[in-house]
Amino acid sequence: MITRVYTWAISLLLLSSFYTQTAVAANDNISENIVQTKQGKVRGTYERDVCVWRGIKYAKAPLGDLRFRAPQPVESWIGVKDAVAFSPVAPQQESNLGTKGPQSEDCLALNIWSPAADAKKRPVMVWIHGGGFVIGSGSSDLYYGANLAKKGDVVIVTINYRLGPLGFLYFNNNKDFESNLGIRDQIAALEWVKQNIAAFGGDPDLVTIFGESAGGTSVQTLLATHSANGLFERAIAQSGPPALPWSTTIADSITNIFLRILKVSPNNLQVLKHLPTDTLLAATKELEKYMIANMNDKVFSPTIDGELLTHDIFKCMKPEVGGIVPVLIGCNRNESSMFASKRLKIAPNNAKDLEKYFDAVTTQESKTKVTTAYSKYPRKSAVLDILTDAVFRVPSIRLAECRSLYAPVYMYRFEWSSFALNISGLGSFHGLEIPFVFGNHEGKLGGLLKLIATKKLANRLTDQMQTAWLNFARYGNPNGKGEETWKPYTVDERATMIFSKESKLVKDPDAKQRAAWDGVVYY
Repeated sequence: MITRVYTWAISLLLLSSFYTQTAVAANDNISENIVQTKQGKVRGTYERDVCVWRGIKYAKAPLGDLRFRAPQPVESWIGVKDAVAFSPVAPQQESNLGTKGPQSEDCLALNIWSPAADAKKRPVMVWIHGGGFVIGSGSSDLYYGANLAKKGDVVIVTINYRLGPLGFLYFNNNKDFESNLGIRDQIAALEWVKQNIAAFGGDPDLVTIFGESAGGTSVQTLLATHSANGLFERAIAQSGPPALPWSTTIADSITNIFLRILKVSPNNLQVLKHLPTDTLLAATKELEKYMIANMNDKVFSPTIDGELLTHDIFKCMKPEVGGIVPVLIGCNRNESSMFASKRLKIAPNNAKDLEKYFDAVTTQESKTKVTTAYSKYPRKSAVLDILTDAVFRVPSIRLAECRSLYAPVYMYRFEWSSFALNISGLGSFHGLEIPFVFGNHEGKLGGLLKLIATKKLANRLTDQMQTAWLNFARYGNPNGKGEETWKPYTVDERATMIFSKESKLVKDPDAKQRAAWDGVVYY
């Protein structure tokens, strides 16, 4: 339960309260930047010396009978389609924490930034956005891909996928309704990339998937999905809780609660095909209220359905399931701070409330073992450290331990913060690493960074993270062809790169606290 208390909360990325997620508009310089895809020709634009294509559909609109069905290939067209504007975002609740812009179920589209649409085979990096599987889009200005594409001479792709009930309701393998649709959408987008990205200057055999929060969990899920085998060669999971996927029992209960809110009988599911999206979104809001009122910790998430996702993520990392794919994985030092903030109030921020969760999911012996390892417990700072470790760090370490038996794994922790962030109680909060990975320091985002970091520091940390991510995409390790300063993660040394004012490789950081979780089962 400690793990799942964050599932819906992760959707409310605090980053969005600092700067609105709005699409970066294409400039007026529509040129003859035309590319031939397998389905037809598309025309893009040029921005910052990079070619850009927006809103390219990778699947049919999932409307009518296609609602709650697996994505279908786009039909071919004659002539040239303009790819100069972002597609609508997936239907989601509108708020100052959500993605702005038009919404539509006709949202299955992707965006591409490439140095050139030529025959050069560049590494391809496909970004999967976060948002707790209920909000977000690939068109957020947080993920503007020009800077990263230009710096690394790589092709950046961002995608939309179905969210909330339209993407993650579980239907127990009903023949007319399919499950894990958001993950199926991600696979369809990767299939499109495999088929078409060479025309945009990318190498279809050198694809890296990367994502944050729910996007990080998506990356981990794709590693455990047979259907995604061969569609990517590298994987980067940023702050993605690996323990989020549902069991079918939990998934069934969520679907039944949702149907009761809608007053739809499980024997009359066809009604769902025709309900307005506003009705589904209103029911989602009621579901969240129900969860809070009943201390329930379950929300939309991928399901281990036995069909698309057949194994628990922690148990299916063998090569025959996930392939021999190098993984870069990590989290931020203060992931929990935003969830326990006065603004959100959706995570325990005191020992009394934390122990309620412990009592529900584990033994008294385990609770004592864990809490005594944090010297400042029961102070708030220790409560938040326990939550961060429970939800993000420890599950990521367990996944790395398993994965490192079969493929290279590189572990990181983002610890940079500032005086202002520390005074606010946020520290290295959830999502803070994103602007450093993408190198987006302009506009509202740049204004925020200027308040909390010097230009010199921001540029240095950005260069360090981008270089590591780009090397990993190109070579399968963050060192590239240079000296091995960042060693693979093993259970013997537990090498972890700490990104901060002075970035460095550390062996087994916070070893006492990490070891306290050994043998503790809580998810």
